[in-house]
Amino acid sequence: MPKVSVILTSFNHDKYIHEAIESVLNQTFTDFELIIWDDSSSDESWTLINQYSDVRLKAVRNDVNEGPVFGINKAISDIATGDYIAIHHSDDVWELSKLEKQVDFLDANQEIGGVFTWAKIIDEQGETQENNYFSQTNKTRWEWLQKLFTGENRLNHPSLLIRKQCYQDVGLYRYSLAQTPDAEMWSRVLLKFPIHIIKEKLTKHRLFTDNSNTSGIRIDVKIRISNEWNILRENFLALTDFNDIVAIFPSLERYRNPAGFDNKFLLAMACLYECKQKNAWQLGLTWLFELVNDPVCYQKITELYAFYYADLIKLTAEFDVYGIESVSAAELQAEVEHLRTSNTWLESQRASWENAATEREQQNTSQRAAWENVAIERDAVIHMLYTSHSWKVTRPLRFMARLIREPMLLFTLFRK
Repeated sequence: MPKVSVILTSFNHDKYIHEAIESVLNQTFTDFELIIWDDSSSDESWTLINQYSDVRLKAVRNDVNEGPVFGINKAISDIATGDYIAIHHSDDVWELSKLEKQVDFLDANQEIGGVFTWAKIIDEQGETQENNYFSQTNKTRWEWLQKLFTGENRLNHPSLLIRKQCYQDVGLYRYSLAQTPDAEMWSRVLLKFPIHIIKEKLTKHRLFTDNSNTSGIRIDVKIRISNEWNILRENFLALTDFNDIVAIFPSLERYRNPAGFDNKFLLAMACLYECKQKNAWQLGLTWLFELVNDPVCYQKITELYAFYYADLIKLTAEFDVYGIESVSAAELQAEVEHLRTSNTWLESQRASWENAATEREQQNTSQRAAWENVAIERDAVIHMLYTSHSWKVTRPLRFMARLIREPMLLFTLFRK
């Protein structure tokens, strides 16, 4: 079995897929398998992939587009046989010594879960851009966790070489995340394993100038990230040691109490006072709401931290989760217009409901008149029968008329 399983996700990058594959096949470290998972590309990617005959290459293609997380997870769980897993993308490039340096490091440092590298940012033409976002110094896992919790991910996904055991211990990537599956994974890994950064730009990470990357600077990306990041923060609830929490958030030392601690309360305080993101504030307030409304938890936080219902009420007015204070005059006018339009709709609905009621009442009136006419006609027939000149004829007719008005009479006769 190969020592390393390289998983290369492919989707509509026929302009770059050849360079991405070649940068793997020509590595100075050669004991690997290359698993290419094409996500139903609509360009020439699949044709180009199938031109390779290298025995180390295994190619799989989805029938329909499933997203990159699907392919990575299936490759890890169903195909990969290596002790180490390397993640690669079809528009990125590796320096030829990348795997060799990473494998050597993991072999020599058994306590390290995964090793990343610095990344050189390139554009569509492969030109280097002035961007050192991923050029980070090494940190403790607590420092990395603090950055992730506060909304900062500076670990480059296609630079990763990780022990397969890490995935087996913490689970695979979350399929429901589109923007933050890597960051969310790092949070779970770092809760159990330290990582290392090789401070060399051994990965070329391509960013398109039109921001068409999955992580491009676009409004839809910003909104989606804001909605996804709290999934990552919820992983921190797995922390069960006060010292671990304080190692991530030193400011929470002020909550140390010999009688114990509540991790959800502490992390709620971290959301409110360590994070600048409004989505973090929302999560913090939600956690506090849950604590206050659980009698056992409420008693605990009142005893440990003297935190009461009134304190939560005060916080819900201090943290402007929805940006009420920053609403512009134009936005206010738009809201007024929305309310006016809503009122117009309600008025139209009310008129519709009134018309329906009027029609129903008219139908009832018409039906009532029909019933009254039937009754009048019946009474006229009965009167005629009673007043007939022929007694011999009218007597039985009168009896029949009586039966019409008094049907129980027939029952009485039969009983006799």
